[in-house]
Amino acid sequence: MTHSVPPFPDNEQERVLRVAELCYRDAVDDEVLDRIVALAVEIFGAPISIISILEEQQQWFRAKVGITVSSTPRDVSFCGHTILVDEFFEIPDTHLDPRFRHNVLVTGAPGIRYYAGVPLLTDDGIALGSLCVIDKQPRAPMSAGQLASLKHLSRLVVHRLHDLRTASFVDRPTRLMNRIRLEDDIHRHLSQGEEPLLIAVDFLSPSFVNDIVKALGYSFSQYLVSEISRRVAGLIGHDCVLYRIGLTRFAFIKPRDECLTTLHEKFSTAFAAPVEHDGIPIRTQIGMGALELDRQTINDRDWVRLVVSAADYARDRGIGWARYQAELDIAQQRAFVLLSSLSYALEESAQLGLVFQPRIDFASGRCCAVEALLRWTHPTLGPIGPDEFVPLAEKTDLIRLLSVWVVEAAIEQTRQWRDAGYDFKVAINISPCDLEGPAFTDRLIQTLARHGVDAATLEIEFTEGALIRNPAECRRQLTRLRALGIDISIDDFGTGYSNWTYLRELPATSVKLDRSLIKDIENQEKDRRLVTTLIDLAQRLGYKVVVEGIESQASYDAVKSWGCDEGQGYFIAMPMHGEQLIEWFECQAGAVSIDQAVDKVSC
Repeated sequence: MTHSVPPFPDNEQERVLRVAELCYRDAVDDEVLDRIVALAVEIFGAPISIISILEEQQQWFRAKVGITVSSTPRDVSFCGHTILVDEFFEIPDTHLDPRFRHNVLVTGAPGIRYYAGVPLLTDDGIALGSLCVIDKQPRAPMSAGQLASLKHLSRLVVHRLHDLRTASFVDRPTRLMNRIRLEDDIHRHLSQGEEPLLIAVDFLSPSFVNDIVKALGYSFSQYLVSEISRRVAGLIGHDCVLYRIGLTRFAFIKPRDECLTTLHEKFSTAFAAPVEHDGIPIRTQIGMGALELDRQTINDRDWVRLVVSAADYARDRGIGWARYQAELDIAQQRAFVLLSSLSYALEESAQLGLVFQPRIDFASGRCCAVEALLRWTHPTLGPIGPDEFVPLAEKTDLIRLLSVWVVEAAIEQTRQWRDAGYDFKVAINISPCDLEGPAFTDRLIQTLARHGVDAATLEIEFTEGALIRNPAECRRQLTRLRALGIDISIDDFGTGYSNWTYLRELPATSVKLDRSLIKDIENQEKDRRLVTTLIDLAQRLGYKVVVEGIESQASYDAVKSWGCDEGQGYFIAMPMHGEQLIEWFECQAGAVSIDQAVDKVSC
């Protein structure tokens, strides 16, 4: 004999989606729901009470009293019948009901003889499951008062499920599912043997959003996010859950065979028009990343981080969309390791050190200054180039700590050289963020005083990019430094901001032509004309002109003949440690030309 299998309701597809939205199977036990089933047992004098959630193939128990199992197949569930009624489903004696007398939950554990259940209905009438009471003995039908109590408890259950969903899984500003829910849903898909496509779309860079907040206010940015989410929801379809996982970053899950080119074209078309609020249009910068979920590595990967890296890669390179590539993750993992290690290196300073590259005066051929360059030797990864770790540090507050470390080390070394009778200037590179307020300047002044070093022995090098961030504050801090007698040099000159009207208002004493400007001057006439023009303009503004990146005799002779004041580069000298620098200095001091000095050092 067989039992009666409950049929699917007409709205089954919609119902299953709502269950996925409101009821997460692996959620931790909830004290409120546990108390509701305990109260039901007490009110009705029954040994068992269950909050049952009905998925496509199973029923699982969100809270329970008097039963040990956590789920059963849907085809044997009493709850499957309960969701088909509007108000109440009751079986006074299962042994007398042909639909249930042969059900395994009747003939076996828990031995159901009496069942009464009320569907857990959402506001729009979708049944998520049921709240039921069960007895192992037959019982008389419920009274009207008892039924009213059970219905009241069921409404409390639904209300609590909504609260839990909001607290755990909902992004409050947009009412979309959040990153935590996405991670849980990914795990659920993989656990069920599914391998869909995870897609993330980012619309604006975090820095741009921050600028919007500062310029236009938080409410403007919130409207922007809401409008973006509205457009995205319309593009992906009503049967697809949309998650907010960042400022203007969203994610959703599609079948693996989804055509990404077509999907990206839909997004590009929908966002071709800027998002406008209060008459202010904001144009988006779409980057879409895709990642095929793999159940073989269900617990080994940070899926959301990987797909976001693909989206960032696509936006940063302007290619529209990109699939996740393992080599991208390797690079990002290395970046994370370096940032974590750099924080430790700043405390355990033996890993960090300065080397110094000499700068010579073209008129005399003598060393007039040295540039302090930061180096890092990682205990396991070995030497890490500043071109790799400094840009990473600039994305965090570590860059400020690095600047302080360099100042301390450079001034301490300057003091040692002064005590030994050497009086060349020491140039220090600083980050744009060091000029955004008084803290760096204050710390520099304190360090000079503590070591008894004259401020005039220092030179500060900053890039033109610092002018873009906060021009007024930048000029204020540079003026303070210059007032102390510190020389100010505009580094990488000719490759950045280059607003001549503003540059001439800065208290700079020199400009430093970037190496990229002179690397082809031996072969490119245009490059030669550009460099000579920059030299002429800078000197007309009263700046001393320094050229870096001199790597050959021909380049040395050329920039010297064009009237540059000072030069620096591998042809003149490689960066070296403090002790080596003094040896080089003594060697160069005894030479009659820079060529002889280079020959002596190389011997």
